[in-house]
Amino acid sequence: MVLRSGSHLLIAFTFFFFFSVLFALSTLGTETLLHLIAPSGIWISLLISVLLTLNKIIHQEFENGSTDFYLLSDFPLEIILFFKTIVHWITVAIPILLIMPFIMIALQIELEKLFVLLTIIFIGSPALSFVGIMISCLTLSNNSSFLITTITIPFYFPTLLLGIYCTNNTDLDNMSLAYVLLSLNTLFTITISPFISAYAVKLHYS
Repeated sequence: MVLRSGSHLLIAFTFFFFFSVLFALSTLGTETLLHLIAPSGIWISLLISVLLTLNKIIHQEFENGSTDFYLLSDFPLEIILFFKTIVHWITVAIPILLIMPFIMIALQIELEKLFVLLTIIFIGSPALSFVGIMISCLTLSNNSSFLITTITIPFYFPTLLLGIYCTNNTDLDNMSLAYVLLSLNTLFTITISPFISAYAVKLHYS
C-alpha cells in the first residue's frame, strides 16, 4: 500500500535530503561549525521526516474504516500495530540510510565514520516510529498534525539526546555505555508501544 501510494516514501525521502543540504548551506561552509552541529542536523532531519508521515500510520485507516476490521479480526491488535510500525520504519528510515553517504558529503563528515553513523541511526531510529504510533493512536479522534507534533516531540527527547551524543562521539570503546542506553531505549519503546497503542485504539472505540 505504501509503495502504491508513493507519497509516504517520497515525503520523508525528499524532506530529509533537502533539509540536510540546506542545513549544511546555512553554516556558509564553516567546517568547524559544521562538524559540531552536523549530528544534530541529521537527527532533527530524521525526526521531522517521521513527524511528516505519522498520519499515514493509523489516521487514514481510521477514517476509511479499516481499523474496525482490525478490531474484528482474529489477530491481536498489538501484533497488527507492531508490523504497521515496522513498515513505517522501513519506508522512512531505510531510504534515508541509503542516501546517507551523499548527506555526509554535504555535511563534510569523514566517510570513515559512515558505518558508525549508519549503525547509530539504525539502532535509534525505530524508536522514532514506535513513539509516533503511540501518539497517533492516543490522538486518533484528532487529525491535527500540529497537535500530534506538539504532543510527540517531548517523548522523542531521550532518543534524540542519546542519538546525538553517540553521533558526536564515535569512539566505540569509550562510548559503550551510550550505545547500550540507546539500544535499551529502542528496545523499551518497541516493547511498550504496541500495547499502549492498542489500548488507546480500544479505549477510543469503547
